[in-house]
Amino acid sequence: MSTLRTLKQDARETATWRGHSLSNFRDFDSLDGPAAGAKCRNCGAWVQVETRPGPNSIDTGGPAVAVNCGDVLA
Repeated sequence: MSTLRTLKQDARETATWRGHSLSNFRDFDSLDGPAAGAKCRNCGAWVQVETRPGPNSIDTGGPAVAVNCGDVLA
């Protein structure tokens, strides 16, 4: 299980590699544990990280880590 800090760092690195400029992450509590989310300042693509994702979920997901900036229809 990864820490929230590690997940946020990895997500920011991946989003930056894809050309996104993420805002600061906002922490929140999901049903299963700590989580956080951020949006790209340019295109609005988002990323969410969860420390304990559900059985059918993933720890890091969203358009900001999946597609390049400018390719997202926000």
